[in-house]
Amino acid sequence: MSRTNDLPDYLATLSDERRALHARLSATVGEVKPPESIEAFVFLPNQAQHPQFDDADTVFWAAVEQIYLENAATDGELPLLYWGFHSIDILTRRSSNGILITDRSVYVEDVGRTSARMPLAAIAPDAIRVVADTLVLGEAGIGLAQVSRLLGESGGADSVAFLRRVIDIVRGSAAASAPQPTSETVDELVRAGRLSADFLLPSRPKDAKRIAKLSAKWRIPADETVLASLSSATFAGIYGLAITDRAIYSRDLMEPLDRTALGDVEQIEWIAESSAFRVADGHLVPAFPAVTDDNRQYFIGLLTALIASGR
Repeated sequence: MSRTNDLPDYLATLSDERRALHARLSATVGEVKPPESIEAFVFLPNQAQHPQFDDADTVFWAAVEQIYLENAATDGELPLLYWGFHSIDILTRRSSNGILITDRSVYVEDVGRTSARMPLAAIAPDAIRVVADTLVLGEAGIGLAQVSRLLGESGGADSVAFLRRVIDIVRGSAAASAPQPTSETVDELVRAGRLSADFLLPSRPKDAKRIAKLSAKWRIPADETVLASLSSATFAGIYGLAITDRAIYSRDLMEPLDRTALGDVEQIEWIAESSAFRVADGHLVPAFPAVTDDNRQYFIGLLTALIASGR
């Protein structure tokens, strides 16, 4: 199965400031030349020229998908460097093993052994080291025995020195180059999130028509603006949720519509016995097919951020 590089599409979902920061940080990281012993393990964003591989850009994006996007600490991080290699299981599925560095976090993935994510700021230089046949980062590590032939005698130590330098540079450059934090809009939060395709946004023409129908069916006041919706139309009517500039609305199948002013939303929590999310006393938002056991906590965080941005 052929692979593609979808990093440009991912970056297109971010703000102009974040894209500019990625360009600056990528250029800075690209100036750090890896020792020859580990050239085969180092991959950069949109890399057109690599010492050994002509598909480096797709290798990098595969690592972003498998290591970051499936286990993201926060949305919209800027992937900057992948140190790693591929493993193939008995079903010939290819997996990215290694370390992915973003502007905010360090991700470690050794398939079947270790999976960890750590804030970039929390990685001390001496937290990166080789212990026996393991490249250690904090309490996580990558087994090096599986690639010992490629690393040679100096590859482990060279990897430690290289990764320490990159993390130190990224940490300093990200802090110095990043623009002052600004409040992200609901639209920006949704577009940068993992559930972007599931939400309806008025800025998308096709979605705008569906939102207009929802507004009419749910009789949302004309002086309120729908900012986003996670909903579905069925023979029993529209169910799901909608966030306006004043309130959060939700409806379960065959149930009445609930409304809570944004300022009255409490801490959002999952109520297992009701299979719903509690946003306020007496207001339960129904579960959706897009929200699973694996991303439920992520959804709670995203919904909390969307409501805060809508206020």
